[in-house]
Amino acid sequence: MIGAVWQLIPVALGVMASPLAVLGLIGILLSRRPRRNGIAYLAGWVLSTAFLLTTGILMLVAAGDMGPYRQPGWVAVLHFVIGAICLGGAGWIYLRARRVIELVAAARTPDELAAAAPQLPRLVRSVARYTPPRSFGLGAAIFLNPMNISLVAAAALAIIHTTPGGGERVMLGLGFVVAAAAPVAVPVLIVLIRRQRAEPMLRGLRRWMLKHNGYLSAGVLSIVGVLQIVKAVQVWV
Repeated sequence: MIGAVWQLIPVALGVMASPLAVLGLIGILLSRRPRRNGIAYLAGWVLSTAFLLTTGILMLVAAGDMGPYRQPGWVAVLHFVIGAICLGGAGWIYLRARRVIELVAAARTPDELAAAAPQLPRLVRSVARYTPPRSFGLGAAIFLNPMNISLVAAAALAIIHTTPGGGERVMLGLGFVVAAAAPVAVPVLIVLIRRQRAEPMLRGLRRWMLKHNGYLSAGVLSIVGVLQIVKAVQVWV
């Protein structure tokens, strides 16, 4: 189980550093209903994470012939694909971060934020007028991008490969979901506790995250990508 934890740490960090999650959350918390919208966004994010991880584990179990230190040859291909997506995503995030960082940092309203950050989906364009149901949908939908799906697939592989099943897999899965939700949950809790007093803190957090998050995410994704390709080579060998 300790081996699984070590394998899951860089993958969880990759999800935690997701720039789409951060930018979407910033818009939600600057909307007209920050507390209710923030809780709904968090619920959607957690649901998507749990659903994808559970689906991935069940699919791998159904594929058969997998378990602690036992992997069929096709797993190498999956590791390689995940690694390639993570490395490609790291390069894309790095280049985008350099282009939009100044515009996003200067944005004063959610609409300006959306206009300055073209990598955000269309759902964020009217974030200032969001309702809790729509915020829930955004939280669920914004997680469903190739990089996050690849990271969750890597987490499912690590859990299946290093644990015999049952309670250990459930514990690791819950831990991964909690870690993935942390960057969304912490700002939401700040808003719930501090209410209107949280706005200056959130704006400071926004400036810091928008200045460093793209580079941090690119770095973590690069590490995950290299580790996945190494795993592919190990399976092949």
